[in-house]
Amino acid sequence: MTYEPIFKLPYSNVFITDMFLGAYSNLDPIATIKNGKWEFFLSKETLKKCAEKGFEFALSERKYKEIETNYPFFKEKLASLEKIKIEELNKNKFLEFLDEFRKFFIELFKVYSETEFFYFAKIENKLKDFIKDKYPFEDIFSDKVNIASWPEEMRKLADYIINTQHLKLDYRKIINTMGLGETSLLQRLLKELGKRTEREDSPSMTLEEAKKVLNGKEVKDVSDRHVYSYITWDEKTKKLIILAGGDGYRKIRELDKQIPKNEVIGTVACIGFAKGKAKIIPLSMNPEHYISKMEKGDILISDTTGPDLMPAIEKAAAIVTDEGGMMSHAAIISREFNIPCVVGTKYATEVFKDGDMIEVNANNGVVRKI
Repeated sequence: MTYEPIFKLPYSNVFITDMFLGAYSNLDPIATIKNGKWEFFLSKETLKKCAEKGFEFALSERKYKEIETNYPFFKEKLASLEKIKIEELNKNKFLEFLDEFRKFFIELFKVYSETEFFYFAKIENKLKDFIKDKYPFEDIFSDKVNIASWPEEMRKLADYIINTQHLKLDYRKIINTMGLGETSLLQRLLKELGKRTEREDSPSMTLEEAKKVLNGKEVKDVSDRHVYSYITWDEKTKKLIILAGGDGYRKIRELDKQIPKNEVIGTVACIGFAKGKAKIIPLSMNPEHYISKMEKGDILISDTTGPDLMPAIEKAAAIVTDEGGMMSHAAIISREFNIPCVVGTKYATEVFKDGDMIEVNANNGVVRKI
């Protein structure tokens, strides 16, 4: 079975992966960790199924309302969790908090996952076939196209994709608030877990392993998982399967064979052409560490973008991302700023390095070294 890279983070750990794969458990996911760098994969077969499911969502009208209705709940729930002074909780209350946070995390990502780009592939292809060469596909997301006169099915598809893109950004704000920055709830929780377990390898534990340590039980050192881990989900036991060390390394090498050398191809989010120096700026817990190297006219290359990368986006001659589709943050913002943008290249952050002179042809979706 062939797997494709979907998400990347410059840093993550097994503790977070335990919850994340729990949220994506029905999609047969894989995650890898290479010297702290984290990557998430889905099979081509799963991606096809998601595209079909997303098409059904768009025509049912019920899915958008469900996502919209859930948004205030998640926003309020995060606010209530942030108010809890976890540093002052006794052991039993802290254990309860861990379970409550896990439940919130999984429920949030289960809903958010259905706004991801891989659920929109069939919708986008149907709309592209319908409009043909009448106007650029990205014009659908602006006021340049009057869809009121379209056939009902095409209008439903367009309405769904237009409305969901904005709701997706609202969900991203909740996720960023929860996990990005040293004072975020997730970072506070990881810090407190390290204090209470008195173990430097606590971020490399699953939730159940961490709870065992907190209850005074023996858990072997798992720090090697931070170096190389190949992680899957067992739906029967509802637990991670982790191959670390040499076994993990060999599995990861098989996935790495797909990485191209000098060129990547992706989806055109905003047409245009640009040349400039590549600057790799990942979505990070501390984005300011990377943003400072961005200069006017550079090409912003990232795994994905979010509101925290706006200072870099405002200087960019073009945007290139590994992840995402026509509804990703990078795609939406590039159209607002009229910046050439290619998304969903899968490997841009690995093919290009800081300072490489690159050419972004956002008319045909090709990005290459020059």
